[in-house]
Amino acid sequence: MIGVSMRVNTMKAKVLRGEMVFGLAMDSADPIMVEYAAMAGLDFVRIDCEHGPATLGDLEHLARAAEAADVTPTARLAANRPDVVTQVLNRGFAGLTFPHIATAEDAAAAVRSAKFAPDGDRAITSPAGRGMHARWSLGVPAEDAFAFANRETLVTCLIEDPAGVENVEAIAAVPGVDLITFGAGDLSATAGHIGDFNHPDVRALIRDGIRRARAAGKPVGISVGSKSMERAEEFIAAGVTVVQLLPAPLLVDAVARMRDALTG
Repeated sequence: MIGVSMRVNTMKAKVLRGEMVFGLAMDSADPIMVEYAAMAGLDFVRIDCEHGPATLGDLEHLARAAEAADVTPTARLAANRPDVVTQVLNRGFAGLTFPHIATAEDAAAAVRSAKFAPDGDRAITSPAGRGMHARWSLGVPAEDAFAFANRETLVTCLIEDPAGVENVEAIAAVPGVDLITFGAGDLSATAGHIGDFNHPDVRALIRDGIRRARAAGKPVGISVGSKSMERAEEFIAAGVTVVQLLPAPLLVDAVARMRDALTG
C-alpha cells in the first residue's frame, strides 16, 4: 500500500493538543520552499492561493514535496467555493484556511465544504483504487477513507474585519472549526488604518480576538515577519500557539542584516 498523501495530520494533532506549531506561509509555487521549511524544522506550509500564483498543477507538486519532506501541506483559499475547496483537497492537502470569515454562518459553510457527509457536503470522489486517482485517499483503506478525511482535515477560519472579531465566540462554537487566525493586513484596512499592521487599534482588535477565541476553547494562529517579533511575542503571550512565518520579510531582513554586518 502506498503510504503517502492523506496520512495522519500531525499538525492538527499538535494544534488540538495546544502545542506550539510553526509553519511557512508561502506565496511561492516552488516546491523547494517546502523543502526549506522542512530543513528549518517547521511543522507545516500554507500555500497562499488567495494572493499567490499557485495553480492546481502546482498544488499537486507542492503536496508531493510536503509528503516527501514530512511537512503538513495546507492552503489558504481565495474564497469558500465548494468546487475550489474540492479541487484543492483532492490534490492531497491536509488543511485549509478559509478567508474573510465574519459570522458563524460563514464558518459553517467552510466546514460543510471541507467535510464529506454526514459532516458536510464535500463532493464525492472515489478513493484511490476504486475507479479514479484520488490523491487525498492514497495510503488509506477505501472503507475508511471518508471518515479518515473528515477526521484529519484541519479547518482554519481567518478573521479579517472587526465584525469577525465581534463574532469570534459564535465562529468558535461551530462544530468542525479547528483553528482561528487573524489577518493583520485586512484588519488594518477594515479598521481604517490600511497598511499599518502595527497600529494600536489593529493590535487591540487582534488581542481582543485572541482573548475571545481562547476563552471559547479554540487554538489561535497569527502570521509574522522578522520585524514583527515584538508583536509575535505579544500575541503568543496572549495565547497564540500557531505561528505562520512570512518568507519574504524573513529573507529580505536576513540578507540586509548580513550585508550590513559584512560591510559595516
